[in-house]
Amino acid sequence: MPAVDIVLPTHRRSYTLAPSITSVLAQTHGDFQLHIIGDGASDETEAVVRRFHDPRIRFCRFPKAPGFGYGLRNDLLRKTSAPYVAYMTDDDLWFPDHLEKGLAHLEGHGLALVAFRPCHVKHPGRLDPYFFSFDWHRRRPSALLRNVFMGSVECVHRRSVFDVAGYWNDALSRFGDREFYNRVRTSGLPSAYVDEVTVIRFYAIHWDMHYSSRARPPQEDYVTRLADPEWCASIRARAAEPSRPLAVRWRQWHDFLQFGIRQGPKFARFAYQRLRAPTPPSLTAPQP
Repeated sequence: MPAVDIVLPTHRRSYTLAPSITSVLAQTHGDFQLHIIGDGASDETEAVVRRFHDPRIRFCRFPKAPGFGYGLRNDLLRKTSAPYVAYMTDDDLWFPDHLEKGLAHLEGHGLALVAFRPCHVKHPGRLDPYFFSFDWHRRRPSALLRNVFMGSVECVHRRSVFDVAGYWNDALSRFGDREFYNRVRTSGLPSAYVDEVTVIRFYAIHWDMHYSSRARPPQEDYVTRLADPEWCASIRARAAEPSRPLAVRWRQWHDFLQFGIRQGPKFARFAYQRLRAPTPPSLTAPQP
């Protein structure tokens, strides 16, 4: 069986899906199965997937599930058996060694889960390796911010975490990746955050309303750059610089306030959901 099961859910981003798939297929660790979950996906989305003639790709098309389709991910994960699990989105990109580094940390340090640092691209196309929640280093406050913004695309974990922490919380309508990461992190299982960039993220708050105005998605340019080891090394070097100019700090505070204003109500609804929703079966005893 493949060493890694990679889960890639997609709903309505056929225009950015191909670069995401390309960045998975370019991994230096090639022993994996890529499961693309078509959560109410269109014929156009399926056509994008069918253009890739790689036996490691498996496309599963379903009617639209509630919310972000966390139940579909659980169904797939219960039917697969690779010892490691990773997650891709339909608009983000991996550095070529994301899986290799993830597996090396899991094996080398006896971890159950490892998470890496992303850099993000802001509209109209500026790559920023200094996104505030991963660039502020004030111990506990910074860790809290990082835990809130951590997405599944940055994580690689052992399948055995499901036996202890349960599967994805399919009672939530959004932010399930943050909830899953923090549930595993606080479950007593050994986990770690590694401050090294392995992911390029295109946050919906910056991009979802802007793709239609562009002739081609920016992911196409960045997936080409990711094939250049020197470019990858330069991004990591920038993220590791010990000090930041005032202009960068100002931009970080601006992004912090922007996210608070626009995403705050959604996070409040997420917290309320967690408080009021009954515990779903996915979070109790593991299911066959």
